Amino acid sequence: MNLAANLTQAAFKWPHKTALVFEGRRWTYLQWNRRVNKTAHAFRAAGIGKGDRVAFLTYNLPEQVTGFYALMKIGAVPVPINYRLAANEVKYIVDDSQARILVFEEALRAPVAVIRADLAVEKLIYIGDEPAAGEIPFETFIAAGSDGEPEAQVGWFDPAFIMYTSGTTGRPKGVVRSHLAENMGSMSMALECGFRHADVILNNKPLFHIAQLQIQFVPFVQLGGTNVLTRGFDVDETLSLVGKERITTLHGVPTQMVMLAAADLSKYDLTSLRCGFYGGQTLADDVTRKCMALFPQFFANIYGSTEALAVTTCDYRMHPGKLGSVGRAAVNMDVRVIRSDSREPDDLCKPGEIGQLITRGPSLFSEYLGLPERTAAAFTQGWFCSGDAAFLDDEGFITVMGRMDHTIKSGGENIHPSEIENVLFKHPGIANAAALGLPSAKWGQAVCAAIVRRDPNLTPAMLDDFCLNSADLAAFKRPRHYFFVDEIPANPTGKVERGRLKELLIARFPAPLD
Repeated sequence: MNLAANLTQAAFKWPHKTALVFEGRRWTYLQWNRRVNKTAHAFRAAGIGKGDRVAFLTYNLPEQVTGFYALMKIGAVPVPINYRLAANEVKYIVDDSQARILVFEEALRAPVAVIRADLAVEKLIYIGDEPAAGEIPFETFIAAGSDGEPEAQVGWFDPAFIMYTSGTTGRPKGVVRSHLAENMGSMSMALECGFRHADVILNNKPLFHIAQLQIQFVPFVQLGGTNVLTRGFDVDETLSLVGKERITTLHGVPTQMVMLAAADLSKYDLTSLRCGFYGGQTLADDVTRKCMALFPQFFANIYGSTEALAVTTCDYRMHPGKLGSVGRAAVNMDVRVIRSDSREPDDLCKPGEIGQLITRGPSLFSEYLGLPERTAAAFTQGWFCSGDAAFLDDEGFITVMGRMDHTIKSGGENIHPSEIENVLFKHPGIANAAALGLPSAKWGQAVCAAIVRRDPNLTPAMLDDFCLNSADLAAFKRPRHYFFVDEIPANPTGKVERGRLKELLIARFPAPLD
């Protein structure tokens, strides 16, 4: 048994059920499984075997997910690459993963062209209409493959995927995830969110990311649901497809949920929607309530990571008094908050005390590829140390404050950015906000906030007054400097790239702040 066996079983149990939809094309489970098998035999004929890696640089495409499942059927390992990376960043992942083949599409030819001469791969497989010399068209590559099931010895503990971290600081790390971890995480998500065989999910976030691929796409294959793919996110396309494909389930990063909540929803047929969820960052309460109305049965904040998949969930329809919380431990997961300076799992924080979130369970990753010391440092007595600051309330509901290394240290006080952001998001004149510490001659770090204005007349004085009058923010924690920006840099999951934001602001204001 392995992750790819879920597809084989789905094709046996529901051969005529729609499995994949992409730009008007449709595949049943029987049709898709046969195509996956042809691709698996083609990879094997090309010399790819158990443990070998194949990298993918594509937008969301049927060829991409077909390749993923084909490789897993023969025990090989897909390596999805972030298509937003620069050319040398792509090369780093191809090299670091020791990928033997790179699969890419025409729309992403530019970065491949820059690094092509230096790539150590054996083959370039091309998706598109105009292959260059030396590139093998995907359809040509799989044409001779048999559509019968490939024989392979692939077990639960073998690698299923290598997913690279978003790399908001330093080089991204290759997170090796086993077939067992994927299956357990998939089942956990299905149970937590109530996914059903009849459900249809829209995959409009990048499949190179853990959230879209491995806690959404994979569970729907396991259940025999329908996966609708789009190349990326567009508000009108998303809402139009809900009616056209009778989408029941939708995930979004926070910025996308904000855009959906702000759209004129009266123009669309949204009656099929029932289940929605997001993760990565806190939503403003008014946006959360709009989303709760959009998804009548379930709307949740899912907290997780590439290393652990879904760790906690909080269905706000069931717990409307817990807005902003990430909830309690997901099925099969154990979660604790321990003191920030401790490595002892039993050194627990009291309710309301901020510490580090740790977790354990069967969906944890196997290792950081080629980094045994980093792998060892990530665990303490079997618990994964998330590096995220968090606290529990009296009922055991967890609030995540952000990365521990993003803590602002000002005048001897530790201030977490989310404490400030949760207040700023309540101001009607703010479209987006991010808090951070910048160098200060007096305080070590000055508390600052980057603001994207909804109200063009918004001023620092107005914001300072708003924070001073907030019952949720101590006066010493409020920003001393406000910077109005057009946008706040974020990674594909919607998380603020604070390092990048800090660089941008220091470039604008190089002298230490008072």
